Amino acid sequence: MEKKDLIIRVAGEGGEGIISSGDFIASACARAGLEVYTFKTFPAEIKGGYAMYQVRASADKVWNQGDTFDVFCAFNGEAYELNKHLLTPGTAIVYDYPGGDFEPEIPEGVAGYPIPMSATAKELGSYRAKNMVALGALSVLFNIVEETLIRVLTDKFAKKGEKVLSINLAAFEKGKELAAALEKKDEWALAEAQDPKDVIIIAGNDAVGLGAILGELDFFSAYPITPATEVAKYVSIHIPKIGGTLVQAEDEIASISQVLGASYAGAKSMTATSGPGLALMSEMLGMAAMSETPLMLVDVQRGGPSTGLPTKHEQSDLFLAIHGVHGDAPRVVLSVEHVQDCVEMTIEALNLAEEYQTPVILLSDGSLAFSTQTIPTPKPGSYKIVDRKLWDGQGTYKRYQLTDDLISPMANPGTPGAMHISTGLEHGEDGAPKYAPENHELMHRKRFDKIKPIVDRYPPAELDGVEGEADIGIITWGSTIGVVREGVARLVEQGYKVKAMYPKLMWPMPVDQYEAFNSTCKQILVPEVNFQGQLSHFLRAETSLKPIPYTICGGLPFTPAMIVDKVKEMV
Repeated sequence: MEKKDLIIRVAGEGGEGIISSGDFIASACARAGLEVYTFKTFPAEIKGGYAMYQVRASADKVWNQGDTFDVFCAFNGEAYELNKHLLTPGTAIVYDYPGGDFEPEIPEGVAGYPIPMSATAKELGSYRAKNMVALGALSVLFNIVEETLIRVLTDKFAKKGEKVLSINLAAFEKGKELAAALEKKDEWALAEAQDPKDVIIIAGNDAVGLGAILGELDFFSAYPITPATEVAKYVSIHIPKIGGTLVQAEDEIASISQVLGASYAGAKSMTATSGPGLALMSEMLGMAAMSETPLMLVDVQRGGPSTGLPTKHEQSDLFLAIHGVHGDAPRVVLSVEHVQDCVEMTIEALNLAEEYQTPVILLSDGSLAFSTQTIPTPKPGSYKIVDRKLWDGQGTYKRYQLTDDLISPMANPGTPGAMHISTGLEHGEDGAPKYAPENHELMHRKRFDKIKPIVDRYPPAELDGVEGEADIGIITWGSTIGVVREGVARLVEQGYKVKAMYPKLMWPMPVDQYEAFNSTCKQILVPEVNFQGQLSHFLRAETSLKPIPYTICGGLPFTPAMIVDKVKEMV
């Protein structure tokens, strides 16, 4: 498959401007009309440590962070040591020399570009401008459009005063001069600027927050937790503009309790957390199911268990999201693939919670949370918004009335004639406690059966790859979908009979869709970033499929090459 993109990785010590450097490159590429997909990783410790930011930019659509870098910019010796095994013939390295803390061995076939980043920044009187020297050099060596990069830097530093702006721009110019004096040894260059597009560049967590605002959220409560905190941060800035309320609760149990209370009072409500917080919220999720109160929760998954890998990528909360509750308690579970999904499926999750009066959990992950991508500019007012069914004031009000669709009309507190009880106890149609065996079974059936239509109403899982029978069928979920998309495209181009299925409704499971897909495949492969093969487990339990799990859990996502190699091994 012809390579049409450029992947630049910047790495060094947290605090050296690694993350901001990547942000600047990504923003400049987006302003130049290119498609962008980024991946970043940083230490969990406050004291700092290794940080990395990878930018993939192309004139064509990109679905993932790529296999590895084409260009590596090493800010220090640790970054070099951690990445030197990836310096293969054809790649390029830009490194801090002389004046840095290392001198790399440049393998044969690798283009090396020494740039005295630290020494130059010190000469200019601001060591913190080291990353600007690096950016200047990268812009010259690899065709990062200078005009857009200058605009991005100016927008950032002008807010901090003329002195800060001038120092950083001077460092950028010096980096350009240093790079211009070097001989170009490789053929890497960013695609030429494209015609402007109506897009924004935004990170996954911010996109969830944007989706909440576009979905007409009324109330948000959360407790800060990595890697979900930015969702609350975004909402806190924008929800006052639409007349909504945000509360930072004292812990996760308090936050979901507040969300449940606000929803009971008539407000469209949600929270955001990660795995440890979701575990603490399980009892109140059961309360939401029992009381049939709309509740939306975003779980930005991270490496676990316990504190685990707070800043690393994993897809290991599927068990918890689907069955993490005592007793039999229904809920809807969705998962997002990319940043655009973060916007649109947040709105969908709010709509489903309101329509079906049930908890809805939206699964994101640590990789997608901080990944920035270019997406079409969302248009306020263009999305379907669903509000809960309200009592029309006719007849005797029964909070849990057995209607034809099993969804009972709600009434906000204070509604004349609609006084009722809503607790965590089992109840009859009027809400009063009722413990008769036949009533408990009846109400269980009501709560579960009312969400069954979602399977047929939700868009079918997307299929990809060859038509007809395939030697290998791949089923995957979450942000791993983007990796599989590219892997399947490469395999099909090479003549392999491969197809893929990308479910986003995780629960209730679309069993018939899985069975239909399975009937056209000789083998089923399920790549996912967890240790136990959690989706594989549910496929074996709920369908006739006999999937082959392909799992990793090192804190990093799959690459397209890993999918290609695994399929070739199976064939």
